[in-house]
Amino acid sequence: MLTAATLVACGGGEASPPPSDAASSSTTTSDGGAGSGGDMGTTTTTSGDGGGGGSTVEPICPAGMSYGDPLAGAGDASLVGDGYNFTEGPLWLADQGVLLFSDMRFSDSGSEGWPPSTIHQLTPPSTFDVFLDPSGSNGLALDMSGDIVACTHDERSVSRIDPVSKARQTIVDTFMGDKFSSPNDAIVRSDGTIYFTDPTWQLGNRTQEIPFKGVYRLPPGGDAILVSDALGSPNGIALSPDETLLYVADDASGNVQRFDVDSGGATGSATLFTNVPGADGMAMDCAGNLYVTAQGAVRVFEPDGTELGSIAVAEKPSNCAFGGDDRTTLFITAQDGVYSVELAVPGFP
Repeated sequence: MLTAATLVACGGGEASPPPSDAASSSTTTSDGGAGSGGDMGTTTTTSGDGGGGGSTVEPICPAGMSYGDPLAGAGDASLVGDGYNFTEGPLWLADQGVLLFSDMRFSDSGSEGWPPSTIHQLTPPSTFDVFLDPSGSNGLALDMSGDIVACTHDERSVSRIDPVSKARQTIVDTFMGDKFSSPNDAIVRSDGTIYFTDPTWQLGNRTQEIPFKGVYRLPPGGDAILVSDALGSPNGIALSPDETLLYVADDASGNVQRFDVDSGGATGSATLFTNVPGADGMAMDCAGNLYVTAQGAVRVFEPDGTELGSIAVAEKPSNCAFGGDDRTTLFITAQDGVYSVELAVPGFP
C-alpha cells in the first residue's frame, strides 16, 4: 500500500456549485486576516499492506498555536543544485522525503512552440534524480490521496500522476467545451477541490480557444467553474490555513488578489491584497503569512498585508514550497537552480 500524507477535511462537503463563481471585478468589504494559524486539517499517515495497517493523525497547524517572526534567524536562500533550464512547481512529498520540481526546456520547443518538461526529484541534502520524463508539467500540487496534481501544458490540462507508478491521467482539459490555454499553477483544498490558473505562457503556437486568461475551481467529480476572468495574467495560487481565503498572483500587474472562500469551496469577489512587481508562485505558512516570489527575492506578508521582509535569492525565483521533516524548509525554484532557506514557522507541504 502506498504510504501517503493526506489532508482530512474539517467541515462540510462540496456544495452544489453555481454556473460560475462571483466575478473578480466586484469589490468585497472583507477585512481578511483570517489566516493566522487555525486547524485547517490534519496530516494522516497510513501504513501497512492490508489488514494490519493503521493511521496516526496529526494537526498540520495546531489550533491555538502562537507563531513569531518566520524570518527570525533566516539568511539568504542557499543554492542546493543548478544546471537546469527553467525550474518551477516545487512540491514536497512527505511520505518519500523528497522534493519534486518541473524543469521546462524552452530551447527545445518544437513546431507548436511549447516547452517540453521533466519532473526532477531532490532527496535532501543534495541528491538529484529524474522522477518523470517527459512530464509536460509546470506547477505541481498534492491531492488528498497522495497523488500529484500537475498543470500539464503539453496537453493544456490538469492531470493526476501516481507518485509510485508515475501513471498519468487527465483530470480536466476544457471549460464549457473549449480547451484551456496552458494551466500554470494549482492548489488543492482539503475536500479535494482544485483551484488553478490558466494564463497563456506555454500556449506556444497553438490556437487560444478561451478568449481570456482565467482562474478556475474544480469541485471533486465536477466540471471546471470560472473564479475570475479579470486578471491580466493569473499565475501563482495559494490558500490560507483555514481555507477561507484564496490568493492569486497576477504577473502582468503585480497585484495579488484575495478571494473569500465559503464552506463549500465557492469563491466570492476579489479584493487587492498587495502589489508585488513580478509576482509569480506563492506559498503559505501556518501563521497565514504569504510568501510571494518576485524579482531577486521571496517577499513575505502578514495576513493583513503588512510586509515582514524578504528572502534574497541569487536568481529570479519562480515558485516556492515548504518541506523537510518539520516543514520549516522553504524550497525555491529560480531560473536554472533550486534554493532553500530555513525559517522559524512551518508551512504547508
